[in-house]
Amino acid sequence: MATQPAPRPAVQHCYGVLLHHRLAWWLVEFPKLDAAPVRARKLSGRLTPALADWLRSETGDAGLPAEVTALHPDSRCWSGEFSCVRAAGSVDLYDIDAHPWGSDAGELELRLARTMIDATIRPLPSGFTSVFFDLPSENQPVLAIRLSGYSCATFELMTARYMPTYRPRSPWRDISNDAVSDSGSDILGWREAADWIGPV
Repeated sequence: MATQPAPRPAVQHCYGVLLHHRLAWWLVEFPKLDAAPVRARKLSGRLTPALADWLRSETGDAGLPAEVTALHPDSRCWSGEFSCVRAAGSVDLYDIDAHPWGSDAGELELRLARTMIDATIRPLPSGFTSVFFDLPSENQPVLAIRLSGYSCATFELMTARYMPTYRPRSPWRDISNDAVSDSGSDILGWREAADWIGPV
């Protein structure tokens, strides 16, 4: 009796940033250059057998490991075109299946990719607006939320301002006008709080 071959997993193609963040490899999908990311996929850290075989053939290194690090040695972050498939036996991890080209990720891409990963790991509590959905009025103090760097808390709240005109590379500033990323993670969301943090 003939048996049907197992169906090949659906391949997902995208432009994105591949980076190591929060102790794991991630592929963050962007619809196009200079746009906000749309999703983050956690990776298994492995290449599919087909991509690993191709890479060994191209490099002439038969012992090259079938791992993400083999794609861009000595780098923990880069952008490019990628294809991925769901990892065998996993419901939430992906293997890289193709990577036709790559380059260094830009500063903005890296910041947005890290923020998307943090938002994927810990969805925002109710009442906060995601920075990927909307942004506050410029220079208006808001109650901002980000992942905490301490083991005793999941989130950290702070008063912050969004200032893209004056600080396009690092628009989220604390009240003393320092970049919020100087003291921790990037801002994930915000909410109005003018009733108690308005100017006097």
